[in-house]
Amino acid sequence: MRSLAIAIGLFLFAAFAWRPEAAEGTDFDRYGRLAAFPGKIMVNCPAQDARTAVILAMGQSNIANETEPPPPGAAAHPNLFNFYKGQCAAAATPLLGASGTGGEWLSLLGDALIRSGRYDKVVLVPAAVGGQRILRFAEGDLRDMLDETAAALASRYRVTHALWHQGESDFAAGTDPDAYRAMFHKIVERLRKSGVDAPIFLSTATYCPSMAPWRATNAIQKAQRPDENLGVFAGVDSDAFDETKGRFDGCHLSRRGQEWAATAEAAAIAAYDRRP
Repeated sequence: MRSLAIAIGLFLFAAFAWRPEAAEGTDFDRYGRLAAFPGKIMVNCPAQDARTAVILAMGQSNIANETEPPPPGAAAHPNLFNFYKGQCAAAATPLLGASGTGGEWLSLLGDALIRSGRYDKVVLVPAAVGGQRILRFAEGDLRDMLDETAAALASRYRVTHALWHQGESDFAAGTDPDAYRAMFHKIVERLRKSGVDAPIFLSTATYCPSMAPWRATNAIQKAQRPDENLGVFAGVDSDAFDETKGRFDGCHLSRRGQEWAATAEAAAIAAYDRRP
C-alpha cells in the first residue's frame, strides 16, 4: 500500500505541481522546457574570456523555474545571459531551458559571482525538468536533452561550472541509493564524453513532503556525496534549509530559500576557484 501511495503521489506531483498559468506567447520544447516567453530580450551571445562563467544547471523543479516568483517588475540582470539552443537572451526570470514559468535562483547566483569580483559576465544554461527521477536523465529522453545542450554549448562556450540539483522524486519513489549513484555516474561520464570537463557541484536535495513523508537522514542523501576523483564537489545542501522560511509551498524554494541557495552555491564555486 505504501508503494501505491507513493506512486500516486509522484503522479499527482508531476501532473499538478505548482505552475502559474502560461502567458500568451509562451512555448515549450519537446522536453517540456521553456522555449519562448513574453518580454524576452534576445541579445548577442557574449564572447567568453577568463572572466566569463558559463554555468550548466541540471536537475528537477527547484532548479527549473518552479520556485517562488520574484516581485512584479523584477528587471533583467545586467551582465547575465541565458543561453538556449545556440542563442542568448538577457537573463530574466523565468529562464529559457527549464520547464517552469515561475521563479529561479540561478540569476541570484550569477549576481553573486559578479559581485565577488571574480567574473564580469555569467552565462546561465538551464537543462532542467521538474518532477523527474534521475533515471530519465541517465537513460531516458532527458539524456538526449543533456546531449543536445552540451553539443550546442560546445560550438560556442566552455562550461566552467556544472550544477546537479535533483533527488526529491527519487527519495519519494524509494530509489535504491546504489542505483541512484550509478545513474549519476552515467550522467557524469556522458557529460565528460560530450566535452563538459567542468567541476560538477552536487546538491543534497531530497526534501518535498508533498510527494512522500520525509526523513532528515535518508539513503538518497548518502548517495549525493561528492567524489573529487570524478570532478564532483559538494554544492547546495537544500535539505538543511529552514522548511518554514525556505519553502513557499512546502516543497519549492521561497525567495528566502533562493537567496540561501544562491549564496551557498556561490561559496562552493568560490572555494573551488581558489584551489591551486
